Amino acid sequence: MLANDPTLIGLALQVGRTRTAQLDVGAMVSGVCGALPMAVGVAGAVIVFRRPPDPLTGPVFASDPAATRLGELQHRRAAGPVQEAIVTGRVVVTADLTRSESVEVAAVAAETGLASAVTVPLTLDGRTTAALQLLGTGFRPVPAELAETVRPLVEALSARLSDTAGFARLSAAVARSTAALEWGLPLAHATGIFAERYRTDVEEAGRFLAGAATRAALPVELHAVEVVAEVGRRDGPPARRDVAVHDDMPRDTPSDAARSGEVAPTTGEVPVPRNAPTGRRHRRDDAGPLAWLAGDLPLPRHSRARRDPQVPRRPDHEDARAAAGPDVDPDGDGGPGTPRHRRADIS
Repeated sequence: MLANDPTLIGLALQVGRTRTAQLDVGAMVSGVCGALPMAVGVAGAVIVFRRPPDPLTGPVFASDPAATRLGELQHRRAAGPVQEAIVTGRVVVTADLTRSESVEVAAVAAETGLASAVTVPLTLDGRTTAALQLLGTGFRPVPAELAETVRPLVEALSARLSDTAGFARLSAAVARSTAALEWGLPLAHATGIFAERYRTDVEEAGRFLAGAATRAALPVELHAVEVVAEVGRRDGPPARRDVAVHDDMPRDTPSDAARSGEVAPTTGEVPVPRNAPTGRRHRRDDAGPLAWLAGDLPLPRHSRARRDPQVPRRPDHEDARAAAGPDVDPDGDGGPGTPRHRRADIS
């Protein structure tokens, strides 16, 4: 163990205490690489990932430009001790990098003076996907014992990176589920509206909605959005209708041409007043998807809206005598309008 081990332990604890939901992978890994040289007494440190751990970061993190150059070369060429540690999953101790099998790695090591290395693999979700490389100079090589010294830090870093990857997968799944739910919510809402309005089951209401969308030449999801929006406009305060609503029901209201003063073409059909008792019920085969919202469907015969509140009450016998006047004999036939005369007519 080295004299400055408390610094290394504090670094491992700092990594372990970081919240996964608030973790910045690039900042954490860069901070570890920047603190390792002073913590363990080496010339440089670099962490190389097979793939970038975050879309906003690269695959290489290092303590200084020289270590960055050596790490990027090993990642780009897939050669050197880093690639060997990732493939084998074992610690690789390199006494002299200038004699590496890769000519480019050996040349960069000789140019930067980083001639010694100890490479420790990093495991994420049970797979070796990265490696931590401690670099030393020819005058001060990296001892092999440092692989065990940095083991707590490597384990904490691996666990935190695994948690971050799992959290990212769960967040993506939640986002996809939320988007699918938001896309399907108007469809379910419109289906429920039709099922309640026409007193039918959800399956039949869904088929009716799909048929109405086909007739309107719209996707069923967009047609459902229009239905829900129309319901919101009907329930809310009066507002200008800027969205054209596809309605399959014939309207008995004056057309746009009639309101503008133009003569509508003759079709041979007799116009029917809105409140006329047509006897037509709410049928699903001839009613448009939005006709009942716009008030184009006839009301049932038993509806209270058809009852005229101004119809006078039928007079009783006392009212008839009062209306006949004092000259009429109450015991005789008072003629039309009297209760006795009405009884005779009925019989």
